[in-house]
Amino acid sequence: MSHGGSSEYVEPNLTPLLDLVLQILMFFIICANFVEEQFSGDILLPVASSARPIDASEVDVLFLNVNPDGKVSAVGREYPMELAETKYYLKTYYEDQQRLAKDGEVRTAVVLRADGRVNYVRVYDLLRICKDQGFRRLRLRASIRNQ
Repeated sequence: MSHGGSSEYVEPNLTPLLDLVLQILMFFIICANFVEEQFSGDILLPVASSARPIDASEVDVLFLNVNPDGKVSAVGREYPMELAETKYYLKTYYEDQQRLAKDGEVRTAVVLRADGRVNYVRVYDLLRICKDQGFRRLRLRASIRNQ
């Protein structure tokens, strides 16, 4: 069984390479779906002259979208929630983040993307619920006013 004198051409095994490429492709498809869920296109943000982009240093972010009817949608939830459901959702989310934190301090920033047509009382109630559940980093999103 000599290997030196054979004139047969040996092709490289491409299976591991194809496996890696397909895994990377699936990763990016899943990431694109999560980003799409975070930013709902049917929400028209209010216009503000002092709007700033999201701080890139915030790694752990929870996006809450408030539609024109005042219902809240979040990543992983199939249907929009009423305020009572939102309170329970935020409570369980906070407890999960607290368990995962090494020092027990939750550093999650809650980004509220409320439609400009929503009554501000609903937005205030949602901010109050977030604060009551323990979240301390609250952000409101707005569109930049065209000059």
